[in-house]
Order: sequence, then C-alpha cells, then structure tokens
Amino acid sequence: MGFRLFAFALLPGLLLGTPAKKQTVGFGRGENEDMILSVTLYTTPADVKELIGDDLGGHYIVAEVKIEPKYGKTINIDRDDFVLKTDDNGAKVTPFAPSQIAGREALIVTQTGVQEKKTGVMVGGLGGGMGSSPGSDPGTNKVKVQNPASQKENPLEKTLADKILVERKTDKPAGGLLYFPMEKQKLKNLEIRYGPQEGRITLRFK
Repeated sequence: MGFRLFAFALLPGLLLGTPAKKQTVGFGRGENEDMILSVTLYTTPADVKELIGDDLGGHYIVAEVKIEPKYGKTINIDRDDFVLKTDDNGAKVTPFAPSQIAGREALIVTQTGVQEKKTGVMVGGLGGGMGSSPGSDPGTNKVKVQNPASQKENPLEKTLADKILVERKTDKPAGGLLYFPMEKQKLKNLEIRYGPQEGRITLRFK
C-alpha cells in the first residue's frame, strides 16, 4: 500500500516535468459567399520534408489548400490571391512558383542574406528594390538570383509543380500546395489571407 501511495504522489511531478511538444502544423478553415477554404500549414523544415520529400533548404512555409465552391459557383483560382502574414515583424509574402524555388532561375531566400558568388547576381532585399518580384515584402529577407547557365535541371521543380495548387476556373473542389518564402516563424504568429478586402477570408491556425 505504501508503494502505491508513493507512486501516485510521484506521478503529478513527472507529468508536470514533461515539456509540451511545440505545435508546428496547424489547420484553419473559413468561408465567404462563394467558397469554403481549408488550409493546413507546415512551418518547419522537418514538416515540409515529410510533406513533399524535401525541406526546401529550410526557407519555405508550405500550405496545403482545399477549395470548395458553393452552390455550383465558378471560382477563379489565382495563387497571388493568397498572402501569408506574420505578426512577428508584419512581413507579408505571396507564393513562389516551382521555377522560382528549384528552376534554373531560382531565388534563394535567407533570413540574413547570402554571400556574393561569381556565378550569381545580388538583387537586394526581398521587396527592397524588388517591387515586381513575386513573394516580396519590404524589410523581410534577401534573395540571390542564380546564373541560369550554371544550373542543371532540378527534379525537385517537377515535384513541386505536380503538387502545386493549379490556377484555373472551376466549379468543382480543388486542392494543392502553396510555397511561401518565409522561415523560422511560430505557428501562432501566422495568418493567411485570401482574396480582396470585400469577401476576404482570413485564417489563423490551431
């Protein structure tokens, strides 16, 4: 009897001493008059690698998106309608295309910038001086443009293209992945916005 009482007395201490596992994959769901949007967000390199077989250098957050049109309505799917925002510094990015991640003219995104190489051209901060670059936002990261002649075809580009959310008009449910150039973010700080202000869907993740 004494041993049992000791074991029960020790158990709460053991439970309290076990750190909670940090949540790095989250789910959000929202809707407007035209559609239902469901998004699963993968925030760490390990999460991304488990999803697509490559961690993308640790520089991307990947969203698995499902779109369900309502009442037979036709939806125009445009990847640039999606914006990922972080509360950490207010940065906002739109998705990159597979060619920008793994193609011959890939952009290498880092948190602190990259070193100059003879085979590439530095083009400034992500957004700072790159207003026309997809995925850009002032004051976030820096990018490196690889010399196309120095790059071989990358099978990763095909993998990303096969899994991406396809841009099209549809009245049927659709789904795919979005690749956001953002890194080292806590799930609780992230928000995805879809569409213009009128009818916009905003998702937070749990």
